[in-house]
Amino acid sequence: MTAAAFLTGPVTPASNSVSWQAVRRRRYLLPTAAVLLAVAAPAVYAEAGNPLNDTVNISVGGFLLDTKTKIRVDGDLQSGDEFDAERDLGLDDSDRVRLDAYWRMTPRQKIRLMWFSTDNTARKVLEDTIDIGDETYPVSLEVEAGMKTTVTAVSYEFDFLQSENYELGVTGGLHNLKFDFHIEAAGGGQNVAGETTAEANGPLPVLGIHGVWRLNDQWYVDYGAQFFKVSFDVYDGRVTDYNAAINWQFSKHFGAGLGWNSFITKLDVDNERFDGSLRWSYGGARIFVTGSF
Repeated sequence: MTAAAFLTGPVTPASNSVSWQAVRRRRYLLPTAAVLLAVAAPAVYAEAGNPLNDTVNISVGGFLLDTKTKIRVDGDLQSGDEFDAERDLGLDDSDRVRLDAYWRMTPRQKIRLMWFSTDNTARKVLEDTIDIGDETYPVSLEVEAGMKTTVTAVSYEFDFLQSENYELGVTGGLHNLKFDFHIEAAGGGQNVAGETTAEANGPLPVLGIHGVWRLNDQWYVDYGAQFFKVSFDVYDGRVTDYNAAINWQFSKHFGAGLGWNSFITKLDVDNERFDGSLRWSYGGARIFVTGSF
C-alpha cells in the first residue's frame, strides 16, 4: 500500500496528487492559524478611544522647547573649552514636533516608538575666545555654528498592574541619540580659516516605568520615567527622561492633550568623530493630538 493509500484509503492515480495536496494543507494549517490568531489577538479586546485597551495609538504635537547644551570638543593637540551653545554661539531655542506611538501586542504588552529632532544654525560675534578641537576661535570673531540633535526611542512595555481605571508597567529599550555639531569662521577680519565638526551617534539603553490613569470616558493621565547609568561602547554618563500629560478623548478615535517632557543626557564621548563631553537637555510643554484605533 502506498503512503497516500495509507493516509486516505485506496485512490486512483488521478486522485493521488489531490490527496498529497490535502496532506500538505493539513501540515501547514495549524501553524498558519496560530500566526493569524497572534496577529489578530489585540482586536479581540481592542476598544478605540480607551487608552487601557486600544490597539494602536499615535500622538503628534508641537513642542514649546527649552534646550540647554554644553559641549567640550578635545583635539589631538589640545583640550577644548566647555562652552554653552545657546549663550556663546547664539543657537537659540525653537519649537519642534515630536511623534509618539505604540502598538499593543497583547493585553499587557506594548511596543513604543518616539521620534524628536531639533536643528539650529546661527551667526554670532564671539565675546570670548574658545578652544574647540585643535582650533582656537578668538574673541570678536564672527562664526557660523550649527547643531542638529535627533532622538529615536524604541521600547518594550509590560503592564504588571491593570484594572478598569489604570495600568502600570515596566519599560526597557534604546534611546538612539544622534548629535551633529559644526563651527567655522564667517568673517570679522580675523585670519582664521578653521572649521571644527563633532558627531556622536549611538544607542543608549534605558529602563523605566509607565502608567495610565483613566479619570472617566474622556479624560486620562499618562506619565512615565526612564533612567540609565551608561557605560556603553564610547559613551560614559547617564540618561533621564520624564514625561506627564493629560489627555482629552473628545471622540472615539481622536483626542488632544497638554503635557510636559524633560530629557537630560550627560555623556563623556571618546571616538574619532567626537572626543569630549556633551551635556544636552530639552524640556518644556507640548500640545498634541492623538489618534486611537
